[in-house]
Amino acid sequence: MSPNSALSGAMGKRPLEIAAGDVTIGDPSIKGARITQITHGNFQTALLPRKALLRACPNAEDLIARAIPGANPITSMFLRYYDLAHAHADKLAPAELDAVSQHLFDLAVLMIGARGDVAEEARLRGLAAARFEAIKADILAQLDSAALSLSDIAATHRISARTIQLLFEKAGITYSGFVLEQRLLRAERLLRNPGLRSRKIIEIAHLAGFHDVSYFHRAFRRRFGATPDDVRKLASEAE
Repeated sequence: MSPNSALSGAMGKRPLEIAAGDVTIGDPSIKGARITQITHGNFQTALLPRKALLRACPNAEDLIARAIPGANPITSMFLRYYDLAHAHADKLAPAELDAVSQHLFDLAVLMIGARGDVAEEARLRGLAAARFEAIKADILAQLDSAALSLSDIAATHRISARTIQLLFEKAGITYSGFVLEQRLLRAERLLRNPGLRSRKIIEIAHLAGFHDVSYFHRAFRRRFGATPDDVRKLASEAE
């Protein structure tokens, strides 16, 4: 995977010419296998267990050195989940790493072309997990926006609002509950930040995505058992 540069090379007798942003399958056991970047960029590789891959996708070897379009929705999801996994891998417990690895494998077999029961299992497990993480990441990126809405998130991910609600319910929380909790946690972090000590409470509320300050105070006290002013003073005294 090379998002910023085209790839060139060969897998044995098969020439390899892949555009930037696309994906290909390589096999380092092939004599003379080589892949190089045409220009400077970030080269990424996901190692997949060969036997498991061929059980799920018997045609996988036919796709070696061929381009898999990065614009394909499943490929795009795979690449995004790969980046999320790479960014957070050092913070995950072994069992969590195993789950993330399985999700990446599920997305890979869907991207390569799994069919039948294998594809259905991968959709239920890997695709759902990757989609859920992508949705949460989008929400966190827009927390400070008053315009953040379930319908807009659903439109961005090309799924129904009800599907998003079901993903959250499966995780034991509601969509609105997740948004509120993340906004409150952001507000609490901002209040403890010494660099923001001069900012008014109303400004902190807005930075966390709350535009009804009375509601912010009520929700904050319910969540933390203290007022925003109390949390700021305690943080200041602890320095």
